[in-house]
Amino acid sequence: MRQSCPKSCPSAKEPFSGFYQRRYSAGESFIIEPDDVNHLVFVISGELSINSEECSGYRVLGGSFVFCYNCGHYTIEAKSDTELIIAYFARPGAACDIASLLQFAKSQDGFQYNFEAVPIKEELEQLLAMLRRFLNDDVPCAHMHESMIELLFVVFRFYYDVEVLANLFFNLFDHAVSFRTMVEGNRVKARNLNHLAELCGYDINTFNVVFRRHYPGYTPGVWMQIQRKDEILADLVETDAPIYHISKKYGFSSSSHLGEYCKKYLGDTPTRVRAKFRKNKR
Repeated sequence: MRQSCPKSCPSAKEPFSGFYQRRYSAGESFIIEPDDVNHLVFVISGELSINSEECSGYRVLGGSFVFCYNCGHYTIEAKSDTELIIAYFARPGAACDIASLLQFAKSQDGFQYNFEAVPIKEELEQLLAMLRRFLNDDVPCAHMHESMIELLFVVFRFYYDVEVLANLFFNLFDHAVSFRTMVEGNRVKARNLNHLAELCGYDINTFNVVFRRHYPGYTPGVWMQIQRKDEILADLVETDAPIYHISKKYGFSSSSHLGEYCKKYLGDTPTRVRAKFRKNKR
């Protein structure tokens, strides 16, 4: 029996970024529509034809990949039996990665973007082989997906030329990541509401106004507290951390403040929630 994340673990949820496999027979097609996430389409074998605002009938052969940015509409047809791995993510690598690519593009006289496939190098092929093993074994863990996305961009940074990456991700320079994507991507890193606004590039007053447009019915503070309930539950159930340590970790002013939160969102006091879940696990 294999070990998996318990249901109380935040990573038992659908991953915010990750990968999936697809196989298409010759003549079958699919569409990548505008969305909150970007896509990288890795052609493991076969051949694709892509039509979008950027290209018409562009052929992508096995052993190469293309980038589909989140504001574009891509109609993709398999020209032969084709196997794909598709990555999806809101923001590639660290913010400094895109900044450095933008800086490079601006420093090149006459730099022009072209929609182009990029060869899958040996180092990337090895990473994709490991990933295919995980996907074939149905590893249901957001930790795996999100960690492999990070590793993917490490491979790009160290094994692909900056000219290639600047062209590949050029559209990201002029197309902002959606507000919801920024909020949900930065929430886990935010120490508090002011820090979340800062990570998303807003002052707190503007952030509150924009947030209410995208999340009607919630204030940012209430929304953050609701999102944290799974992490708090995991710490209560899966660790022996003292209650006051957990309250401090999540920015509560006291253990009693955490107790009020747990009664509201988890149905009981922290101590009773811990005891109840542990009793059910026996």
